Amino acid sequence: WQVTAKVTLRVLFPGLLAAGIYVTAVCFAAFDVPAILGLTNRIYTFSTYVFRQLTPTEGLPEYGNVATLGVVMLVFAVLMSAGYRRVQRQAPRYAVVTGKAYRPRIATLGRLKWPAVIFVAGYFIVAQLLPLIMLGWVSALPYLQLPSAAALSQASLNNFWTIPTDLLFRSIKNTVVLMLVVPTITVAISVAVSWMVLRSKARGRAVIDFFAFLPVTVPPIVFSIAALLLTLFAINRIVPLYGTIWILVLVYVVARLSYGTRMTNNAMLQIHHELDEAAQVSGASTAGVLRSVLVPLLAPSMLYAWVWIALLTYRELTLPVVLSSHDNLPFSILVWSYVQSSSYGRASAAALMMLALMLPCLFLYWTIARRIGILGRGMGEWSR
Repeated sequence: WQVTAKVTLRVLFPGLLAAGIYVTAVCFAAFDVPAILGLTNRIYTFSTYVFRQLTPTEGLPEYGNVATLGVVMLVFAVLMSAGYRRVQRQAPRYAVVTGKAYRPRIATLGRLKWPAVIFVAGYFIVAQLLPLIMLGWVSALPYLQLPSAAALSQASLNNFWTIPTDLLFRSIKNTVVLMLVVPTITVAISVAVSWMVLRSKARGRAVIDFFAFLPVTVPPIVFSIAALLLTLFAINRIVPLYGTIWILVLVYVVARLSYGTRMTNNAMLQIHHELDEAAQVSGASTAGVLRSVLVPLLAPSMLYAWVWIALLTYRELTLPVVLSSHDNLPFSILVWSYVQSSSYGRASAAALMMLALMLPCLFLYWTIARRIGILGRGMGEWSR
């Protein structure tokens, strides 16, 4: 307990602060769950209120109100970014990966093992297993029914077969493109931004970090409306992006850049400058230091960020709910369209297919993570 309180938590403070800011902003801007559970009962959160302002049941969209709310969020973004920047100025205090026989070790839980196992198992049952069982139950029925023998006799796979094949394959193709392209571009830009902010002495690096952090504090519903107006009225004649998959790629990359840079910033904070200096003394250029020292040490964090951004891209609903069309429809919007039309059986069937398609990505991450040492050997052996 003393090591955790006096050493571990203090060293992790920048990462915990970044995670706290990120989770706070995500919860404030959440759209999918509040939209499905709250809109029909007129229970609004920030994002669902903005969505209702954009798609009112009567009258014209209130773009002025949406813009005003977006400006308010920018003020909060400035305050949160300034607080995180103050922590980054003290980066050397949090460096733990050095050249002095660095080797991580795994701490055992001891008597806390079984309480931890029970907690994780209980969380899995309540938060994961029961919803999956309910999805399977609803997907097999022609309409919503409580579990009973009579309802079970009506179970079939009709909801799966009635989803149009061309619509299904088009949404899968678009989603796969997004999952491959978005995290790759985002992680590459994130490493470059983190190096500029934490390693270079370039003027304006604080401004670069601010703009990289800004998207997480701007609710995606506001961000997607801004992108929609920009593509329709500003750049559509030059680059016709609206209605293509590339507008989603562009918006997803900008929206996820804040998460990617927080991951790479936190990892780079813990790599001491003496490793850079040792490589430079040995004759390495700036690109050589980045290629031979920083990237190998950052590789576990980069892999984790890549997979996590890919999964976030897979399940993203708020951004494409405004920007998607017939040609660039992702899988999440397919599920949302069935929910909006009250076709809960098809929505559940599509959601189960969506979850099944996500499993190979999780298995791939688990396999690669074991191979490169995230789950066992740690960053030290991977760097060697």
